Amino acid sequence: MNISSYRTRREGGGLIETLIALMIVAITLASTSPLITQAYYGVRLGRDHYVATTIALATLEQGRNLNLGLLPLLAASNYVVDDQGVSSAAGRFRRSVVVQPNVPTSGLTQVTVTVEILDRRRGGFRGSNQTMKMAYTSYEVL
Repeated sequence: MNISSYRTRREGGGLIETLIALMIVAITLASTSPLITQAYYGVRLGRDHYVATTIALATLEQGRNLNLGLLPLLAASNYVVDDQGVSSAAGRFRRSVVVQPNVPTSGLTQVTVTVEILDRRRGGFRGSNQTMKMAYTSYEVL
C-alpha cells in the first residue's frame, strides 16, 4: 500500500465530515430557536408582571402618606406610565386608581390600583394586568 495515496483520500474525508457536522448543528439550532423565543417571551412577561406589581404597590404606598380626606387626589384613569411609574407617552403600563370612601364599611376608604401591561407582540393593552386593593382609615390620638 502506498502511503501518499492513503493521505490524499483521508484529507478529502475530513472536509465532508466537517460539512455534515455543520449541517447537524444548523438543524439543531433551527429546531430549538422557537423554544428559545418562547422562553424569552415568558421571562419578559414575568418581568412585566413584577414591574406592574411594584407600580401598584408604590401607588398604594403614596396613599399611606396622605391624610384620609386627600386620598381622592390619587384617583386617575388610564394613566400611561413607564417602568418607574412616571408619566410617559412611550410607557408600557397603564395605571388606573379608584378611590371609594366608606367601602367596605363606614370609616374606611378603599383604594384600588389596576396596572395594565402592554402586549408587546400584538401592541396595545389587551387584558393582562395586576390589581391591588388597600383600605385606609384615620386614627384619633387620645
